[in-house]
Amino acid sequence: MSAAEMSGPVTGTASTGRPGDRRVSLQLPDVAALGPVTARRMRRAVAVYAVFWVLGSLPGWLGAGPALTAAGLGLVLPGGGFLYGGSPVLAAVTLLVFLLALITWWFAGPVVLPPVVWVVTAGLSALAVDPAEVVPAARVVVPAAVVVLLVAAVVVHRLRHAAQRRTRERLNAELARADVVITGPPALPSDLPVAESSADDLAHLRYALDMALQPVAEFRGFTILDQYREAALRYQLTALCNGVAMSQFTRTPAFSGYVAEAQRNAIEKVLLRRVWGYWRTENLWGNLSTNRDPLDTDENIMLSGWHGTMVGAYSVLNDDRYSAPGGLTYRWSDDEAYAHDFHALAGQIHRSMLASDYALIPCEPNWIYTVCNTFGINTLLAHDAVHGTTLFDDVRDRLHHSYEHEFLRPDGRIVGVRARHLGLSWNFWAGAAVQLNTTFWLHAGFPDLAQRAWWLLRERELDTTDGLPALPLGVVSRLDPGNYTLGRDTLGLIGITMAAREVGDEETAAAAAARLADREPVEERHGARRYADSSPLVNFYGVLGRFGRRSGLRDLLAHGAVPEAWRTGPRLAEVAYPDVLVARAVTDGHALDLVLRPGDGPVRTTLAVDRLVPGRTYTALGTGVDTVTADDAGRALLEVDLGARHEVRLH
Repeated sequence: MSAAEMSGPVTGTASTGRPGDRRVSLQLPDVAALGPVTARRMRRAVAVYAVFWVLGSLPGWLGAGPALTAAGLGLVLPGGGFLYGGSPVLAAVTLLVFLLALITWWFAGPVVLPPVVWVVTAGLSALAVDPAEVVPAARVVVPAAVVVLLVAAVVVHRLRHAAQRRTRERLNAELARADVVITGPPALPSDLPVAESSADDLAHLRYALDMALQPVAEFRGFTILDQYREAALRYQLTALCNGVAMSQFTRTPAFSGYVAEAQRNAIEKVLLRRVWGYWRTENLWGNLSTNRDPLDTDENIMLSGWHGTMVGAYSVLNDDRYSAPGGLTYRWSDDEAYAHDFHALAGQIHRSMLASDYALIPCEPNWIYTVCNTFGINTLLAHDAVHGTTLFDDVRDRLHHSYEHEFLRPDGRIVGVRARHLGLSWNFWAGAAVQLNTTFWLHAGFPDLAQRAWWLLRERELDTTDGLPALPLGVVSRLDPGNYTLGRDTLGLIGITMAAREVGDEETAAAAAARLADREPVEERHGARRYADSSPLVNFYGVLGRFGRRSGLRDLLAHGAVPEAWRTGPRLAEVAYPDVLVARAVTDGHALDLVLRPGDGPVRTTLAVDRLVPGRTYTALGTGVDTVTADDAGRALLEVDLGARHEVRLH
C-alpha cells in the first residue's frame, strides 16, 4: 500500500460509507530534474555518444583528408559531413530524414533505422565531398554546435524544471485543502449498485455487441489501417470488450448470455495472427530477433497488458476458462502456435516488471508508455483477484515510486512516454488527453495517483466557460486515434466521462455526457446507435464511459467484487439476441430480478435460467406461468411476451 493510502478513516461527505474508505493526501512529491534511473540512462547515452563525438571530430582536427573528415563530421551530427562539403541543402535534408527516422522508431519500434540513416548519410557525405568546395570552419563548428545544443538543452530543461517546481509549490498549497477519498473493498452487496440501462444505453451497447458477435474470424465494421499505433485492432478489441464487461458488471451481473459471448469473441479475436502478428515485425526490427512468440519477451505490454485486462475482467465476471493450459493460444499458422493462458499473460508482466529498473516495461521495443503499463497493472490485479496470487503486491511499491519519480513532472503532469535505453521523453506526450486516459486506467491500482491527476485536470486543464467541460482546443484534442482524422473533441469528452465517473466526480461526468448527447450526430442501424462522425474505437470507449460508475474499474479488477450471491444465485443464462435486450439482471442469491426490453418490436420469446436449486419450484412473475420447477441441472425455461419495458421476477 502506498503511503498516501495509509491515513486514517474518513469522516467527510466524500466517503461511500464502506469500512475501507480512506482519505488521501494529494501532495505532489519533490521530483528531481531527472529521476535516478533516467539520469543513469542519460549519462550512459551521453558517454557513448561522447566517444563517437571524439572519434568523428579527430580527422578534422588532425588535418585528415576531406573524405575522412566528412565521414567523421557526419557521425558527429547527421548532415555534418554535407555541411563540411559545402552542401547546406543536403545537410538540412539529412537532418530532416534523421528526424523522420526517429519518429518512425517511436511510431513502430525499428531501432535500427536511426543509426542506419546516421551511418549511411555520413558515408554518402564522404563519397560526395569535393575538396574544392569544403568549408574548413565546419571542422570546429559542427562539433561545437553539438556541445552548444546539448548545453542549451540542459539549461532549458533546468529552467523549465525550476518553473514547474514553483508551480508545484502553488499547487500543493491548494491540494492541502482538497478532501478526497478512495474507496475500500465493497463490504456489502449494497456497495455494488446495479442500475437499469435506458433504451439509449441499450442502443449504444448494441453497436458494440453487433461488432463482437460476428464470427471470430471476421472484422466487419472495424477500422483496418495499421497494427502498430492507436488504430490497431487490439486496441479496438480491448475497448469493445471492456465496455461490454463494464455493462455486465454495473447493469446485468446476473446475466451471461450474449454479453459473455461478446467478451469471449473479442478475447479470441486477439489470438488471430492479423491482430497479434505485428510482434514478428517489431521484434525483428526493434530487437533484431526472429522470435515470434508474443510473450517470450520483457516488452510488448501493448499485447500482454491489454489482452490481460480483457481476460481478467471476463474471468472475474464469468469463468476462468482462459486460465486452463493452452486457453490462450496465439496461432501463427496451421503448424505454428504459441500456447499460453491467463497465468502466462500475468506472469510475463510480473517477471518483466521485477526485472526492469523502471518497474514499468516497454510497449514497442524501447518505448515505455505510462498508460500501457496501467493495463499491465490491471492484469496483475485481476489475476490476483481470480487466483489469490500476490503478483501486484510484489511490484506495487516500485511501480508507485517510478510513476512519481521517473514519470511525473514537478507540476503534476504524467510523462506519457520514455525511451527505455536513452531515458528521453517527448514533452508533447504529456497533454490533457494522455492524462485523462491514464487517470481512468490507473485508478484500480493506484487510486491516489489517479485522484490527484483528475484534480489537476479538472482545476487546470478543463475548459468550463459555458458550464460544460471540454478539453482545450488543439490538434491532439481533436484527433480521433481510431482513424487518425481530425474532428471534434469527442474522445476527450468520452475520456472526461470515463475518468470523472471512475473517481467519483459524477457531476462533471454527467455534464460531459450531456454535451455529447446534445452535440454528437448519431447514426442508427437496426436498433444499434453510434456516434456517426467517430471511429469504432471512440464509440467503444463511449460504451465504457456510459456504463461506468464510481470505482467501477477498481471494484471489478482490484477487488474482484463479485459477491457470492452473484456467483451462485439464479442467473439468466440465455436469451435470443437481438429480440431480447437485458436492461437489468441481479440476484440476491435466491431470487432473480430482470428488466427486459424488446430489441426488434413485440415478441414472444423463451428465457433460459440456470443456477437454480434442482427440483425447487419458483414463483415466476411477469412470465406466461405462475410457477416453474428447476430440472435436475438447476435450469428452467420461461416464456414471456415483450412489447415494451418488462419486469420478470423469479423467487
